[in-house]
Amino acid sequence: MSIHSANPFADPINEPARQLRGRLGARVTVWAAGDLDGDAAGLTVSSMMVVPGDPWRVTGLVNVDSDLAEVIAGTRRVTVTLLDGPDEEISDTFSGALPSLGGPFRRGDWLDSPWGPHLAGRTWAGAQIEETRPLGWLNQVTGALREVGITDAAAPLHHIRGRYRVL
Repeated sequence: MSIHSANPFADPINEPARQLRGRLGARVTVWAAGDLDGDAAGLTVSSMMVVPGDPWRVTGLVNVDSDLAEVIAGTRRVTVTLLDGPDEEISDTFSGALPSLGGPFRRGDWLDSPWGPHLAGRTWAGAQIEETRPLGWLNQVTGALREVGITDAAAPLHHIRGRYRVL
């Protein structure tokens, strides 16, 4: 055992790199995999991008210890649902900040697809996982887009500097 002068439980909110990331802002999404009747898992993900090519791809950063990482490893498929203004509670539920009796998929109207569950009435995409690799403390998950459902988002939900913003 060693004794350090720094508090290991101190809030890392003042880390300059964390402040930089918080100022970037990002669209709030839920990544999900599995089946609603069985092993479905989901996670709020804001660190992601859509990459042009043939095929187009989506890549995102997923917590290595999340249930979603485990289900993705088994199914090799994922959905990405873009959240809108009224979906703050859904985001908080899938991030683990807000409990949901009966599980996170009880909050909102979720539909099964060949790629995993997606939220009804929202823009979403289904992807076939091509690669998962460690990146920092997370997994970078990359998949080829196989299906995309577009809706008109009147109020897209974003996260910046620790708060939700509707644009």
